[in-house]
Amino acid sequence: MTNSVPSPSKSLRRFSGTCVVIALLLCGYRVTPVAMAQAVPPSPGKMSSPSSPLSVSPPAPAAATTVSPNTAPPTPSDNIRYGYVIHQSIDFGGHFVSKSGSGAMYDTLVNIQSGLRILDSSLSMLWAGTGRALLFDRLSTSSFGYGGDPNSVSSLNFSRGKLYDFRGTFRRDRQYSDYDLLANPLIPPASTPYAPVLTSPHLFNTVRRMTDLNLTLEPLARFSVRLGYAHIISQGPSFSTVHEGAEGLLAQFWRNSTDTWTGGLDWKLNPHTTISYDEFIMHYKGDTRWELAGLNNVLSNGTPVALGVDLSSVWASPCAAPFNTNSTVNPACNGFLGYSRSAPTRTLSPTEQLRFQSASIPRFTTNGRILYSAATSTLNNYNETFNGLTSRSNLRESIVTGFARIRRLNVNGDLSMTWQITPRLAATNLYNFSDFRMPGTNSFTETDYAGASMLASPGAETTTTTPDSQFLNQKTKTNTFLLILDATPRARIDGGFRYRSRIITDAGGDFIPIHEDWGLFGMALRPTSVLRFNFDMEVMYADMSFTRISPRQMQHYIVRTTYKARPWLLFNGTINIRESRNNVQTVNHLEHNRDFSFGTSITRGERWSLDLNYSYDDVFSSTLECYASTPAPPSATPAPAVCIAAATPFASTGYYNAPTQFASLGLMLSPIKKLHMTGGYRVSAVDGSTDTINIRQVPGSLQSQCHTPYANVAYDFAPNWTWKGDYNYYGYGEDGPSGPTLPRSFHGNVCTLAIHYAF
Repeated sequence: MTNSVPSPSKSLRRFSGTCVVIALLLCGYRVTPVAMAQAVPPSPGKMSSPSSPLSVSPPAPAAATTVSPNTAPPTPSDNIRYGYVIHQSIDFGGHFVSKSGSGAMYDTLVNIQSGLRILDSSLSMLWAGTGRALLFDRLSTSSFGYGGDPNSVSSLNFSRGKLYDFRGTFRRDRQYSDYDLLANPLIPPASTPYAPVLTSPHLFNTVRRMTDLNLTLEPLARFSVRLGYAHIISQGPSFSTVHEGAEGLLAQFWRNSTDTWTGGLDWKLNPHTTISYDEFIMHYKGDTRWELAGLNNVLSNGTPVALGVDLSSVWASPCAAPFNTNSTVNPACNGFLGYSRSAPTRTLSPTEQLRFQSASIPRFTTNGRILYSAATSTLNNYNETFNGLTSRSNLRESIVTGFARIRRLNVNGDLSMTWQITPRLAATNLYNFSDFRMPGTNSFTETDYAGASMLASPGAETTTTTPDSQFLNQKTKTNTFLLILDATPRARIDGGFRYRSRIITDAGGDFIPIHEDWGLFGMALRPTSVLRFNFDMEVMYADMSFTRISPRQMQHYIVRTTYKARPWLLFNGTINIRESRNNVQTVNHLEHNRDFSFGTSITRGERWSLDLNYSYDDVFSSTLECYASTPAPPSATPAPAVCIAAATPFASTGYYNAPTQFASLGLMLSPIKKLHMTGGYRVSAVDGSTDTINIRQVPGSLQSQCHTPYANVAYDFAPNWTWKGDYNYYGYGEDGPSGPTLPRSFHGNVCTLAIHYAF
């Protein structure tokens, strides 16, 4: 809480006043000489805290805040310029980072680097003048993360009474990942030569930018119009792999974008009934391309060649003798001289939706929705070129071209009705249906050139054109019925059932009907004014499943409780248990997610508070897996006959177990009015295990701990000025061996210093 403070220096007042004048002139606001004479700002009053980043919801009737003619007049301490009460703030500072250990894992999990930053900024303008504002009567904007942080966000919202409401956001995310066990072949140390893979073959370092703009015209009128635009683009470098005799490393250049235009109309028939129509048009462009990387060796004629990421004499990969005596590559070995792939994809998806909601009939509430979408995705110029050698088939060069086209026709909707039978008893029924069809066609032409040596030119040519057509259809109908009873003012009970029917068909002649029956139960109890208890349960049985990990039986239980022992002491706890299984022959899938959490909050006034939290989460799954391996891993057992017939003679349970504990402690202190301090400790630890198929496989993050103690302080050293200091420690470590690659543990210290100025 802050009090009125003296005005800032004259130079800062002139600067901020000039910025506001320029902003209003750009917006078309007419600044008269009288207004200019009134532009000398009085002492700013109470400063508003920086706004939180805003997210834009899917198109829906937007609520606009209007300025009432009876709004209380501004107080003398308010910062009034050009008829607006204006509050601004900026946090300017920087990060000081020191780190040790794995820089790749630090960048994967934290990625905060040293440098100057605009840590936060905000501006709010509220019309307080006589008459009506010309363009807007409310405006707010906020930003954070600019200058080099992995995440930066800006938001802008403004409105003018009942005329319009505009909301916009921009977000930029840097997505970096180099977990070196991901897709790592784990080269045996006994290999000659020994060339371990020290970074992930699927490393990526991309940037995603997201823009959302939404405008509502006449939001409170009987007819209102909604317009929106969203743009998402992901681009940047990454790596991938491809198998052509050898496991080639590819440089993958991302460039995928999505543009979505929306329009909607809301018709308020009466205060209790609204009908809405929405139109969405989505256009996707996929222009990611792949090129060969890892040309680290040469043939005897000096031509660069790539032997792939799985170079090992133990596996005889890419061949038994990949090198000549002079260290050049054996030309009869599997290898890459060149590779490229492009698959420009375009998708257009127009969607129409009609919605309504009504409470006009006494004791009845209804709402419904119907949606139709017809998406078309095309791949017109697929091109894949391989130059090298695949020795098992004597393939010297290959060129694949072609096209593909697929459609997705989707109709879905829902209808919900609630009947308030008595003041204490209500019934609700929700019906959903979905029907989609996905027909597709493609035709690819492959031209192969024979050869047995990378030193020789490609030989005999063979061209094959393969057309194909496929489809996948699914019809789903779901009905949920509930009875809700307010048994007493302190007890509510609900119960009901759900039935779901799915029919899946495909071009292979499969006809898969799936029927699910659910039992639903819940209750909310308030035995005393300080104790609350909630319980929800869902039980499901299905007569068939579409995938091996789709459950045929499922139970889900949730218990929540809150106890306020004193006005300053609060306890809460949650138990969340989900059990699923598909225990038919040759599948035997079992899984559970059991979460137990507890927290307490102690708030003794404004000077100090304490938060304590603990949770235990047990994630487990197992599914029968069949595979081929040479040699067989120690955990392998003989597979069922159906697997042996498919040339996968070994089996294992494929289990995954990840029990995780999390604990946190947070303390807030404010011993004097100008000083605010917080600090705490967060730790998470997992002690898991999984089925070992590769004998060099290590637990990695399944047996790891992450420690993040933190502390920050804020001191109001002068009117409108606050000094801020923030410290975060990031420590990540793994219990098991690192494997035939680099260790992944790291320690990082991030100190942030900033000055907050409010004006």
